[in-house]
Amino acid sequence: MSPHSIVFLASLVVVIVVIAFVHRLLRPSLRGLLEDVTGLPAATEFYLRTFAVVVVFVAIAALLGANHADLKDGAHFMEYVWSIAGGLQDVFHNMMVVLLVYVGLITVLMAALRRKH
Repeated sequence: MSPHSIVFLASLVVVIVVIAFVHRLLRPSLRGLLEDVTGLPAATEFYLRTFAVVVVFVAIAALLGANHADLKDGAHFMEYVWSIAGGLQDVFHNMMVVLLVYVGLITVLMAALRRKH
């Protein structure tokens, strides 16, 4: 197996774990917030599915865009680790940007649709 394949597969596994963690961590509270603000089950499902799709696509796109060309056959273990970390840096950066934009969108939605007490 080539070094590029090993690094890509290891990065893919880490990205899938990160996506699952972020989704599992944020989905319940986001569902409650959306149900409370909109009161529309269809809108809640739409925003939750949009959130999941965007996070997955952004993470996978960043992973596919990572460059691991500097690895050679017979590279030391730490070279693999640094290559994986370099690829994951883009994934985390892009996911943080998406999460910040999504939080901004939800904040505007909450301010616009908040029920008056």
